[in-house]
Amino acid sequence: MPDVIPIASGFLTGSILTLVLPLGVLILVAIWYVILWRNGSGER
Repeated sequence: MPDVIPIASGFLTGSILTLVLPLGVLILVAIWYVILWRNGSGER
């Protein structure tokens, strides 16, 4: 059963990436939006 471990680890890393990538994008967009909102409100 040595072939099961690479498949399981690959599936785990794939599922983790599918969860982490959208969260990272949302966090980056939120930070970028807050920075733009602070700069925009500061200029007014």
